[in-house]
Parts: sequence; C-alpha cells; structure tokens
Amino acid sequence: MLNHKKIILSLFFFTICNAQYTLIHDGLVRGYTVSYPNSATEPCPLVINMHGYNSNIYNQQYFSEMDDYALDQNIAVVYPMGIDSAWNVGTFWDFSDADDIGFISVLIDSVAEDFNIDLDRVYACGMSNGGYMAYELACELSDKIAAFGSVTGNFMLNADQTCDDSREIPFIHIHGTYDYIVPYSYSWDGSMYVEEAIEYWRNHNDLDSVLVESIPDLDPTDNTTVEKFTYYNNFSTTQFVHFKVNGGGHQWFGSSIGDWVIPILGFNNHDINTNEELLDFFLNYRLSDFLSIDEVAGELPADFILYQNYPNPFNPTTTISYDLPENNFVNIIIYDLLGREVKVLVSGELTSGYHDVIWDGTNELGQSVSAGVYLHSVIAGNKVHSGKMVLMK
Repeated sequence: MLNHKKIILSLFFFTICNAQYTLIHDGLVRGYTVSYPNSATEPCPLVINMHGYNSNIYNQQYFSEMDDYALDQNIAVVYPMGIDSAWNVGTFWDFSDADDIGFISVLIDSVAEDFNIDLDRVYACGMSNGGYMAYELACELSDKIAAFGSVTGNFMLNADQTCDDSREIPFIHIHGTYDYIVPYSYSWDGSMYVEEAIEYWRNHNDLDSVLVESIPDLDPTDNTTVEKFTYYNNFSTTQFVHFKVNGGGHQWFGSSIGDWVIPILGFNNHDINTNEELLDFFLNYRLSDFLSIDEVAGELPADFILYQNYPNPFNPTTTISYDLPENNFVNIIIYDLLGREVKVLVSGELTSGYHDVIWDGTNELGQSVSAGVYLHSVIAGNKVHSGKMVLMK
C-alpha cells in the first residue's frame, strides 16, 4: 500500500486548480504540483512534466508554460520534484541513487486518487535531466505510461537497465543543434546522443521508413530553423518523431520565457511550440493500444473492503486503507464516540483500485483533538463500512 501524506495548498484561477502535494516513497518525502482543469467533466489525460538538473517543479511549470496549452484541452499536468533537484538516470553527474522509477509509479496512483484521471492516457516528458528521465521511464515504466517525450535530454542506457521489449514505444524528441549543455551530435557522459537514440528506438519499434519535412520559417529573426523527422512503418501507428532545431540552444522551444535566457541557454525558436508538439503527439496514443485492458487496469479488487487502520492505537498519524472494486463517489468521515463529525478526509469520485488515506489526529480547523476512541466511516455509493481507532497522547 502507498503510504503518503498530502499537503494541499490550493490556488484557484479561472480555469486551473493548482495544488501542491507530498508523498512518502522509499522513506523519502517527495513533492509534486498538479495543474488540473476546473472545467473537466470526464477523466482527464495526465502529462508528467519533469524538470532539468538543478531546477525544480516551479521553474519547469513556468518556463515550459505547458499549463497554458494543456488545461484548455482538459489535460492535467503533474510536475514532480527530483531529490536534490536531480533525476537518477545512471549518469556520473546526477549524484542520485533515488528510486525515481518507483516514485513516478506511485505518483501516478496518487494523482489518480485525488483527481479524475484517465489512466489509459498517461504520458511523460521532461527537459534536460528530465528528458533523460523520460527515456528511463520508456524503458522501465511502459506498463503505466502510453507515450514519452524528451526535450534537450539524451538516452542513457545503463548496464543494469531493462528496456521493456514487449510493447512498442511512441517517442518524441526535440533538440537544438547548438545545445552545448546536452550536445546534439556527441556525448560527454556516456549517453546516446540524438542519432544513436533514434537508431535504437527505430530498431525497437521496427520503424523502417522516414518522412523528412522542413517546418516553415515563421520567425526569420530567431536565428533557427526546424526539420521534422517522422520514423514509422506501414503496419503500426507507433512513431518516433524528432524535431531538429538547427541553431537552437538548450531551450523549451516556443516558450516566451526562453527569450529571456538566450544569453545563457542559446537561441529559442518560434516556428514550433514544444507544448503543442508534445501534446498533439501524445494524444495519438493510449496505453490500451499496446496492453490488454486487464494489464492497463492491473489486478482490481473483487470487493469493497475496509481494513483495520494502522497503527492502532496511534500517535500522531494512522493510515486507513480500503479497496474499491469499481469507480465510485467516496466519503470518509471521522466521528467521535458521541457521533459528532470531527473531520472529512475524502469526499469525491475515486477510481477503482487500492486506496489509503492518512488521518493526523486533527479536526476540520487543523486543531489536534484529544486522546480517545474515534470512529471512521467509509461510504462508497450505497455501501458503508466503519471502524474504530484509538488516538493516544
């Protein structure tokens, strides 16, 4: 079971719910921010957008400007934080041994618990070190993510890394030829540079044809041009798409903020917008295109079950775990022994699966309650389960 504690600081704008969360994975507190469209009425696709080395979730959110493009299409975006501002991709320079594959896996589950997410349409992308991580996920988390994208990041294939060869992997890679941080045509860290990565994934997906297009030079003043390479075969919808930005630097191309940092990162490009290209590519694919429905859903619980909270007795927190055999509206409420409502822990639509929630011994006002016996009631549709727990001080 996922053991996570969420800290929610919600900021509401006209079309966006932007919330900050934490979860605990592998003994480490991991942070992330979720941008969710308030106008969504159906399960939303989810894009995981990962920051670069020595950056953070806020820089990636504002620098990429993905929210501006995703939310209007009812696409949710999650921005996860790497440990010490890095992703463990097996390079000598990331200085990380964190289980980032496991973190992203439980992150998907956690976001789906709190928001209405279409788990058939989950995608991963990132910039620089985050782009390396997108390649890492393509190898090792392709059972939960449909398609992948790297912006200015290379493919690090490690000796202990296992790339899933049971399914095809759609991938989009955007890179500038004048990128001196992650070079386009050579590698200084043992990773595959762009052409080597293309060759690897062409072989993986059996893509025997290529279409080369010159993108119209809409902004002749930005010192860059773009070529688009689409690798494909006639028997599958799977593609590897590469945007080669001639003269481009280490940029999230099309970002307005990218123009501010040209002296540091190199030339930006305005003939394409990275967000449009990523999202348009991603939405061509569903996880069920490659896996059976049972594999996509995983092994679902057969019954609605409420487990004994743990620990019990407890101080200061306890975890309430429960199984949902089908999507349902769920309420979880804490009561005292007189039947008075103490706190609502959950109230909303949840997807089928294995869930848990933490109570920290506080009421709706965030005040610590007194020691004693409390009841928790879990209501899913017309079914109700209750349990008893003891708070010690």
